[in-house]
Amino acid sequence: MSVPDYMQCAEDHQTVLVVVQPVGIVPEDQFFKIYKRIASVSQVSIRDSQRLLYIRYRHHYLPENNEWGDFQTHRKVVGLIAVTTCGSSKEWPQTSERFHGQKEVYGSTLYDSRLLVFGLQGEIAEQQRTDVAFYLNFDECPDVEKRVEDFVESIFIVLESKRLDRATDKSGDKIPLLCVPFEKKDFVGLDTDSRHYKKRCQGRMRKHVGDLCLQAGMLQDALVHYHMAVELLRGVNDFLWLGAALEGLCSASVIFHYPGGTAGKTAGRKPNISQPADAGKRHRPGALTSNGISADTSTEIGRAKNCLSPEDIIEKYKEAISYYGKYKNAGVIELEACVKAVRVLAIQKRAMEASEFLQNAVYINLGQLSEEEKIQRYSILSELYDLIGFHRKSAFFKRVAAMQCVAPTIPEPGWRACYKLLLETLPGYSLSLDPKDFNKGTHRGWAAVQMRLLHELVYASRRMGNPGLSVRHLSFLLQTMLDFLSDQEKKEVTQSLENYTSKCPGGMEVITLPDGLKLPPVPFTKLPICFFFKQDVSKFSLEKLPLGCDYDTSLLLSVSLRLSFCSAFFMCFCLTFVFVEKVFGEFLSWELEEALSHLPLKPGQSVTLTVNIKVKLDFSGQENLLQDLNDDGISVTGLPISSPLRQVLKPRAETKPLYSSLVLLQTLEAVLNFKYSGGAGKVEGYYRDLSLGVHVDVEPSVFFTRVSTLPATSTRQCHLLLDIFNSTEHELTVNAKNNQDLVLHASECQRMAIQVDKFDFESLPPPDQETVRFANPKQLEEERQHAQGCQINSKLGICWTIILNHSHPSLRRHGEASVEGVLNQLVLEHLQLAPLQWDVVVNGKPCDCDVIADCKVGDAVTLEIKLTNLSKNAVGPFALTVVPYQDYQNGVQNYDLQDGVTFIGSNTFYIDAVKPKENSVCVGALLFLYTGDFYLNIKFQDDSAGRELPLAWFALPSVHIKAQDTPLQAGA
Repeated sequence: MSVPDYMQCAEDHQTVLVVVQPVGIVPEDQFFKIYKRIASVSQVSIRDSQRLLYIRYRHHYLPENNEWGDFQTHRKVVGLIAVTTCGSSKEWPQTSERFHGQKEVYGSTLYDSRLLVFGLQGEIAEQQRTDVAFYLNFDECPDVEKRVEDFVESIFIVLESKRLDRATDKSGDKIPLLCVPFEKKDFVGLDTDSRHYKKRCQGRMRKHVGDLCLQAGMLQDALVHYHMAVELLRGVNDFLWLGAALEGLCSASVIFHYPGGTAGKTAGRKPNISQPADAGKRHRPGALTSNGISADTSTEIGRAKNCLSPEDIIEKYKEAISYYGKYKNAGVIELEACVKAVRVLAIQKRAMEASEFLQNAVYINLGQLSEEEKIQRYSILSELYDLIGFHRKSAFFKRVAAMQCVAPTIPEPGWRACYKLLLETLPGYSLSLDPKDFNKGTHRGWAAVQMRLLHELVYASRRMGNPGLSVRHLSFLLQTMLDFLSDQEKKEVTQSLENYTSKCPGGMEVITLPDGLKLPPVPFTKLPICFFFKQDVSKFSLEKLPLGCDYDTSLLLSVSLRLSFCSAFFMCFCLTFVFVEKVFGEFLSWELEEALSHLPLKPGQSVTLTVNIKVKLDFSGQENLLQDLNDDGISVTGLPISSPLRQVLKPRAETKPLYSSLVLLQTLEAVLNFKYSGGAGKVEGYYRDLSLGVHVDVEPSVFFTRVSTLPATSTRQCHLLLDIFNSTEHELTVNAKNNQDLVLHASECQRMAIQVDKFDFESLPPPDQETVRFANPKQLEEERQHAQGCQINSKLGICWTIILNHSHPSLRRHGEASVEGVLNQLVLEHLQLAPLQWDVVVNGKPCDCDVIADCKVGDAVTLEIKLTNLSKNAVGPFALTVVPYQDYQNGVQNYDLQDGVTFIGSNTFYIDAVKPKENSVCVGALLFLYTGDFYLNIKFQDDSAGRELPLAWFALPSVHIKAQDTPLQAGA
């Protein structure tokens, strides 16, 4: 599947899918008139069974999505209603043939179909047929709804038959293996008689039966089948289908807890007061009424046991989505599951958790999407964020959708649609277009973003061909945002306003937009009337760097002082820091010797002082990175919404002059005070002061967008995985100690895997007593994590280098990239050396780093297990048991080795208390009686009184022994 259904919700799992499509030439307005009437039959009470069948209608459905019908049955097209026009009996054969051709598209899954014919009269139209209905015209068809109800009942009969057939115990029969399309090639040649394969088949079929039960209105049976499917599929690590079984369990539980539905007021379920939802099961024990209360309390207990609680529903959704994420071809399934979970969390009023699911949805890559699909995706994300109360984030994605309407790849950009969507973002950014709202106290919202939004409204209205609207927006911007505009920006806005008013003079009338929004006139009450005089005392330039600076980057400040009143002067410097954001340490430094060596200066001469900038930054991109990369005005149209570790983000350079990028900046400001004197003034003790402001925007050249770990082959090592994003416009090389260089193109993200020795954080010096005394627990924890991050960062040594000109390799920038701020607690725990170090030696050979110990059949194999206590406390006593087994590499492990392995002595050892920094050794021996690959499972039991240690303390190496034949003796 490639196109997601963003409107899906959990209760859709109990619906059957019916496609309604025109066949031949059908007027669009007439088709949708009939479609609306058909779709009004959204639930049907089945006669004799007294169950409700819910129907989901679609007028467009991709056949490739239908191929996933075995995976989740609500995705399967089971009904087809074709709508056609036919003017005469001569046209009927061709019309009938078209209908049959349409059925073949979904033929493999259809339960039943109907053809509605409009306009045909005569003998053919008078025939009584169940699959075809004839009507004179689109206005005279009173029984359409009744025919649809009969059609739905026929679908129910087939559904019930399939449910009973699949649910019946088929002992002795081979259960077929249900597959999704991309799996089919993977199962060719598998051993269909293996226990693992049979369990996979059973688990998938059990999940499938759960789907059928849910659709057939048997909620309790569905819960039971889903639970059984989860257990079976978990046992064979069938993750994709395990995720589907968990999602089915969530859907059934949501239907039980929220009978009104989760799709919102317009799409909620219509309760049928006269007809109980599960009344058809009244002949069975434990039948439920419409309010979920049963006369048989034992069944209620069973339902409570199988039905997830509201909190567990979310946890199971998380688990299911994590399994879907393992398969790149399941992106649509993963995305839709995130959307369903968000709708449930919105009802539960758990906005923060809902935002986590949405953030995951943002990063799911669905491949190449059309412009229309991108607009739909961003619009839905905006609606979902609005649903959970994240109005500013909702506005952001609405802006992305607006910019997508005018993407360069669209032949005819939709500027009207863009403008309309931009207007809808105003409330999210706390922006009103009435100037009076800005006289009510302090400014609300982010002025920088509001100004950009107003600029976009100006640009969009101009491209729409409405200069009067552009003048109104520009006037509003100048009146309300004057306090936030720099002198240069004021100049640019006034020049633009002058250009626009020359084409369309501004007026004082109210402008009313098509959607009813009114734009009042703008009184220029805040604009000052004054004259500006500027004296060029000195020339000050800040060299523009082609990248953001991290560590060890220099800028050149050229200070040229031309004096006409004297022939010589001296200079002294002092520096005052003003920090806009927190920065670690001083960021400017210089050497005066070189500059002073040129003094005194003669008239017309100049001196240059080089000022070095060195800043320590936070390289964490994480969840805000995507927003900041995409929140780029017009330029966001070129950026796909997907995880940075899966996509290359390509900014559109041609739009940069109009809309500057919003990046993760730190703004640093300083004031350089120059004092100089010369000639007669110096003799009299006079001097002049010159203050120059230095404003530096600093951004990291690389971001760590995601950090995770993987275990290495050794228990003393770990793989640190860093997703590194190059935020510059140049090719960049990243390297770390003992690691290959990683080359990143501009705006590209790649993963770097660094194998590191685990860290002994216990060896870090404790905080001083004064810190402990005055700091709260949170501050102490932050201090501890900072110290751990510093230790890890010092061992990694991650550096970046940019060659600005490949013709001149000496022209380069370089710096360090720190991971201190991006390592979360979970990652730190994975990088920590286990406090209890276990060393296993077989026949004198340490077993770690995938070492395979060799031995001969019949020879005694010595086994030595050494425990070293690296913690600060004594541990023990422990009971240690060695259990040999064989792994058949198909999910089956054989522990029944009484005839293959024997212990010389006992296989259980006891370890008394082990003091800090001391060790204890257990020695034993084994005897292998036949050849093969064997593994040792070393189990521990804490024998102290109820004391439990974290599992992370028992990091054991993998013990792999290969027993080989003893070579025959010569002459034997």
